[in-house]
Amino acid sequence: MIFRTLVPAFYLIAASFVATAQAQEIAITLDDLPYIMPSRTSPAEGLAQVEAVNRALAAHKITATGFVVGRQLNRRSIPALRAFADAGHTVGNHSWSHPDYGRLTLEEFHDETARTDAAISEWLGDGPHQYRFPYLREGETEAAKTAADAVLTGLGYVNVPVTIDNDEWRFNADYLTALDVGDSAAAKQIAAQYIAHMQDRTAHFQTLAQGALGRDVKHILLLHMNRINADHLGDLLDWYAAEGWTFITVENAMSDPLIAAPDLYAGPRGLSQIERMMGRKSE
Repeated sequence: MIFRTLVPAFYLIAASFVATAQAQEIAITLDDLPYIMPSRTSPAEGLAQVEAVNRALAAHKITATGFVVGRQLNRRSIPALRAFADAGHTVGNHSWSHPDYGRLTLEEFHDETARTDAAISEWLGDGPHQYRFPYLREGETEAAKTAADAVLTGLGYVNVPVTIDNDEWRFNADYLTALDVGDSAAAKQIAAQYIAHMQDRTAHFQTLAQGALGRDVKHILLLHMNRINADHLGDLLDWYAAEGWTFITVENAMSDPLIAAPDLYAGPRGLSQIERMMGRKSE
């Protein structure tokens, strides 16, 4: 089992200070709906995870956006997606099979998007609808980026980037391993590391926005519909609330001028929108 090194206490104090000093607004998004790893998660477990996430969101009156991987949607998993949508959250498109756009032809990208659009049509409201690139990889050349934008526009979608990128999914993998072997102490430690990691990433991207723009932005947080969030999203949202954050919708966050700023990055990496505006990865 892999365990991450706990963030030193003095760094967490510094991160908390930065977040408190600059705390603004944040939209919550969750990728890989109906729920992650359906081959390892029973429909009952998947539904329970969605319901737990819904409760954490409701406690803070948050309307979130969840992005669906089309091939994971079937008669057994539909109740989980329906529970998310029925709680008032927005459903978006995360491709059919979660491929790297850089490995697709433009026709394949269109088909991936259109196929999922058809699968989730009953949960889509009035357009434009919301799309998120798997791995946040939006095209390795300017031409590829432009072509993808044209496909999305033609299908009635807008790309929803993130501003606070992170490795939350890695912690979920370790967390599941600990739970599988019945190691509750390890699971508790990993959960604490997860929260520390999210605090660190939040402080990093707030500082980055301040340096690049001279201001904070309306942030969009990347999370996944997984077990660690089912168990600990409430702890994370409690921290944001305690630090003075205001929870907003993706639609509100997309009004920030950052979203319309020129994207200066073309390449294989998946980056925060702040880094894309800078034209490079920040670390």
